[in-house]
Amino acid sequence: MKITAIRCQRLRLKQEVASQPSWLSESVIANPMSIYPRYAARRSSWTAPFGGLAVIIETDEGIEGLATADGGEAVQIIIEQHFARLLVGEDPTDIERLWDQMFRASTPYGRKGLSMFAISAVDCALWDIFGKALKQPVYRLLGGATKEDMPVYETTNDRVDWDNHEFFGVKLAMPYGPADGREGLLKNRDLVKECRQLIGDKRDIMLDCYMAWDVEYTIRMIDLVEPYAVRWIEEALPPDNIQGYEKLARYTGPVALATGEHEYSRWGHRDLLATGAISVFQPDINWVGGISETRKICAMASAWGLIVVPHAGGLQAAGLHLMKSQVNCPFAEWVRTWNRDAGRPAAAILGVPDPEHGRIRPSEEAGLGISLNQDVLDLT
Repeated sequence: MKITAIRCQRLRLKQEVASQPSWLSESVIANPMSIYPRYAARRSSWTAPFGGLAVIIETDEGIEGLATADGGEAVQIIIEQHFARLLVGEDPTDIERLWDQMFRASTPYGRKGLSMFAISAVDCALWDIFGKALKQPVYRLLGGATKEDMPVYETTNDRVDWDNHEFFGVKLAMPYGPADGREGLLKNRDLVKECRQLIGDKRDIMLDCYMAWDVEYTIRMIDLVEPYAVRWIEEALPPDNIQGYEKLARYTGPVALATGEHEYSRWGHRDLLATGAISVFQPDINWVGGISETRKICAMASAWGLIVVPHAGGLQAAGLHLMKSQVNCPFAEWVRTWNRDAGRPAAAILGVPDPEHGRIRPSEEAGLGISLNQDVLDLT
């Protein structure tokens, strides 16, 4: 089998089925730009206007691989104008070699960011082809099932969602950071306190800080939330603040630190591991380098007794297959990104299951089990 073509399709929904803006982008949530008042109110005021892509790899045996990518036109250019030269004519099951060639070829402009978005999508599409060729779901090619399904926690600041006891935990998006002073500290604490009072003692609470805090602020927050049995504090620091994590390694007490969402490749996670601070790795399979790279990160973490909880893994077909195949991926994150009042929007990609009774599992279809929902896509 040989690759004959690789192409990208923009995932724009038709206007009549497009979703409303998400609470994640439109509500007050601490982020790296929160120190600037003009951009503090919502993420959509500063985030890049990139859309999603479908990446389709065609073969001479009629099998197509499908995956999704962030990064819009910029990633499309990398895939179609650069990586296609390395892929067309190659055996799509030589995944490890093709990954290495894409990474080496993009080193002059890559190693992190958009180039890794592109590698991630191609890698996942290659695994999709491999599974379809062997008529097996991808998780079986990764070593088989280590569990039937995964329990789920939900990331949400919606009080109505907190009351869903099917999910074993709640992750709160922290609204405030250092620019908000002590008042912000106390408001963050009160949010955690309110959540604990509502959900009781038997469920977990985690805190997502989205790279917004610094070392001093994180230490103060650890002290404030310790009475509420917080399981972990996530992405407290920008990913390049390695020395900051080394300092936090000496002060976390009973609250674990988690990070990795905005880190790239096994080498970036190696550097985080070396700080001694991190208890939970959270690579995003669509950004870190795809299934192949996330599997290496899981192996590295296992040698140190760490768990891996991929960022938004419960929303990603590739994430579900990876987690089912790895012993140290015990549970999944799930996020309701749509406006509850408007109802769930149409999906551009079909085949990614939702949790059932607080648990989730990948499709049993061959490959990743996903397809394009052409009926709702704007192809103009």
